Amino acid sequence: MSELAKTNELMVNRNYWVQGLPGQLAMGLCGIIAILVALKAAAYSPSETPFLLHQDHFFRVLSFAALTVWTTFAVGIRRRGPAAVITLGFAIFVEMILVPLRDEQMSTLVAANFGIVLAYCGMQLYWLNLVKQRLQR
Repeated sequence: MSELAKTNELMVNRNYWVQGLPGQLAMGLCGIIAILVALKAAAYSPSETPFLLHQDHFFRVLSFAALTVWTTFAVGIRRRGPAAVITLGFAIFVEMILVPLRDEQMSTLVAANFGIVLAYCGMQLYWLNLVKQRLQR
């Protein structure tokens, strides 16, 4: 086990993100925005006639997908599975504790989970593209 910890394979190299203090500020602000968007989507209730059928579910799919992508980039693209699980835990908390307080349906959890799965699949394809580019070098 200690041999695995010493390899360069586990070293995190995030060239896709700004480094230093500006990077930490940007990552923190993006995280706050992503969480607020997910909470706002959970509290969404259309006041007018909806533009799309099941518009509230559509917004949940998009917001939790965006939150999953941010979490993946925050913890590292190699940890995309744990990032999806972290977002899933947040979605379960929001949809099972906060939303029932508003007398919403529990089917909104399905929309949140669908957004997480879509984002995870997208991150998997992104990872495969990165590996392909590294192998071509």
